[in-house]
Amino acid sequence: MNVNPRNAKFLVADIGGTNVKFGLNLSGQPQPYSRLFPSDVMRTEDPIEHLAAMVGVVIEESGLAPDVLVATVPGYLDIDEDTVLFAGNLLKLNGRKLATELAALLSFPVYLERDSVLALMGESVAGAGRGGNAVLGIYFGTGVGAAFIQDGHPFRGAGWALEIGHIPFGNEGRQLSGLKIDCLETYVSGRALRVIADAHHTPIETIFTVVARDPTTPLAVEVNRFVLDQAMAVGIASALFSPDVLVLGGGVCEMADFPRHQLHDLIESKAPFEQTGRRMDLRWAELGWRAVLHGAPKAVAEHARRQEDKSRTADAIRAVRP
Repeated sequence: MNVNPRNAKFLVADIGGTNVKFGLNLSGQPQPYSRLFPSDVMRTEDPIEHLAAMVGVVIEESGLAPDVLVATVPGYLDIDEDTVLFAGNLLKLNGRKLATELAALLSFPVYLERDSVLALMGESVAGAGRGGNAVLGIYFGTGVGAAFIQDGHPFRGAGWALEIGHIPFGNEGRQLSGLKIDCLETYVSGRALRVIADAHHTPIETIFTVVARDPTTPLAVEVNRFVLDQAMAVGIASALFSPDVLVLGGGVCEMADFPRHQLHDLIESKAPFEQTGRRMDLRWAELGWRAVLHGAPKAVAEHARRQEDKSRTADAIRAVRP
């Protein structure tokens, strides 16, 4: 089925490690409706059947007959844009052909996109990334994700580029369930922050507020190290991709009293902007999770462009074969 992004009815699912959020985009315009489900249900039995059941609830509540579902993947997505290679926070999705299997249950097309790519597409269209040519987005949430968009197109490498949460980082033997020892997510994700909060008997929702009130406590030392590690990660990615715009977002950065100024200054000291004479243009994500609603039409258009490119390449190969 060919979907025209300009007039299609999009159902959008933002699949995260904590929640699955649904929203609508009609003819390029995000709609007020939203629905949230806990992700824990996808860790039991068949996660794709659970996703299909969620979609059924959303369709019944919203009254929408969608043309297409655009869903995020919180992890490695294969170059076939169908197979989930690895989702560290939702392990039961690993190895599944999510688009094919879910479309069979729903009877309408499903397009997949990495969560960070779809969010940054939305910010580039309607949020903090507007006007940037080489935009690097890094999102600190339950996990850690990143994307890079240049000349309007996301960088993909061999399919799953910029899965930054899984890069080797540190050397302290830190581990979280489903992840490699000493990967970035074990240091700077929401899950890592919860480990710190629990160790100091502090509700995670107030952790930055508590530190702001008394910056001399052992808790403050660990939280400051957490923020420094965030800056190191952003600095490394900036050195690799040379962005003209940095967009930072995710649930951690949206928490009460999160030290944005502190992180900004640390990134400026770690990233190679001063040495190159470039001004650091750091912007905070404006659209929250709803960025994916703005990004959905562009994701479908990008999918169509890639399929056309593959078709032209195949035709060219056939034309030169004896």
